Amino acid sequence: MSATSAEPLAVLSAGDAVYVKETHDGVVSVRGVRYGERLDPADRFSALGDPSPERPQAAATVFPQGPGSLDWLLGPALSRMPQSEDSFLLDIWAPEGAKDLPVLVFLPGGAFISGAGNVRWYDGARLAREGGAVVVTVNYRLGALGLLGGAGGVDGGANPGPRNLAAGDILQALTWIHRNIEAFGGNPGATTLAGHSAGAWYAYVLSFADRARGLFRRTALFSLPWQPPLNAAEFAERSTLFAAALGTGDIDSAGDGAGAGSPEPAATTGEILAAQAAVSKAYAGRGLGLMPAADGEAVPSWAMDFEAAAAAMHVDALLLSSTDDEAAAFLHALPVPAVGPEQLAGFVGAHYDAPAEALSFINARHPAATDHVKLVEAMSLHQFRLAATELAGQATQAGIPATLLRFSVRSRLDGAGSPHCFELPFLFGNRPDWEDAPMLEGFPGDVFDSVSDLLQPLLLGFVADGVPRTPEGHAVPRFDPRSPELYVVTETGAGPGGVEPELRPRR
Repeated sequence: MSATSAEPLAVLSAGDAVYVKETHDGVVSVRGVRYGERLDPADRFSALGDPSPERPQAAATVFPQGPGSLDWLLGPALSRMPQSEDSFLLDIWAPEGAKDLPVLVFLPGGAFISGAGNVRWYDGARLAREGGAVVVTVNYRLGALGLLGGAGGVDGGANPGPRNLAAGDILQALTWIHRNIEAFGGNPGATTLAGHSAGAWYAYVLSFADRARGLFRRTALFSLPWQPPLNAAEFAERSTLFAAALGTGDIDSAGDGAGAGSPEPAATTGEILAAQAAVSKAYAGRGLGLMPAADGEAVPSWAMDFEAAAAAMHVDALLLSSTDDEAAAFLHALPVPAVGPEQLAGFVGAHYDAPAEALSFINARHPAATDHVKLVEAMSLHQFRLAATELAGQATQAGIPATLLRFSVRSRLDGAGSPHCFELPFLFGNRPDWEDAPMLEGFPGDVFDSVSDLLQPLLLGFVADGVPRTPEGHAVPRFDPRSPELYVVTETGAGPGGVEPELRPRR
């Protein structure tokens, strides 16, 4: 019998903790599960330990963050959620009566400074019900609170190196899931770690991190960005800028770093968010202001060396997906007339070892398009699509089967194309939870349902046994570097397609 909001909620025990659960349409949901708490409650930059069984759940909150740069696509759902520095939470969905089912753990993106697993966008009910799987979404620390703790910026400078607290949060969540998911109907030995964008970056890095070995079996990466971790000098520069902004409110006044001492550990979250926004502004047009730095442990300096990463991976299968026009999401604010042949040639020359070859391919693919559209293509290729192909090839050569997907469905929003994030509502199959997302305005409901019906089985098949499948249950071919192909999802169907030529992106 399915519970409604008017009926008493049931409880579920896991270890020494008792959790409130709700059942609706055959799916059990357990929300606001605490997966960890600070070892030192008084230190906002403390590592995590196991949660207290006396405090197993909490009301839905997200980690402190400013407005998302992609709100123009996604809508306001995330910005309306309450914020807390104690948002070490995960949500769980499982079919009623679940036992020994495969587990899907999803990490949200947000450019390392925004996002949350418990925003309504990522409601896992349909995936759980139709896939016969336990679905878990995870929050982790963001921005300066997750990246600069111990950096000589946020916590007083006792440890000048990066600590990558966000990666540690995810490891703690995975450890909690591994130990407890059986009580919710999941099989801890059949866990798939999936992520989108920054979440995909963390899932990718953890796929070869020794501390994550045995916590999940396979990895699904949606829109994995080619984003090398910061080196020591880059990390120090950002830390100095952050400290200056937090101390003075003005990065420009810091000059070469003078006056950028250690800020008070008691800085308010509002002050911290303002300072990290100043860092992001300082790097506008040059990359991300705040992101993970190489720490020699969880995040190695060679993280984006796909050959080395594939050789170190402890997973037995990879699923790699990207959209056609990833960069349209990031270049939307750049006026179309602002991009001419010189700007396009400058980007291609800086990011491809054979720029003439790359420009020829881009011009042939978009013969009548503006240079702005061609810049979107050049950036999407470099940062996402070619990277996915490179990683699929290296993984295959390392003995890890990989499947390469391409989401080729276009938004009706002018200039958006098939942008970063556009596959997510189709993947979760929960359009009502995206009702105020501009990127779905005008998109036909019947087409949405048919595309979702094509995309979901690919992920759910992979979660079940490592093999993406069509709605009819047919296995999608693995990536083969000798005859490279990908599997393309369009509005009218899905099937094999060709990959781009080896355009030699500059790495």
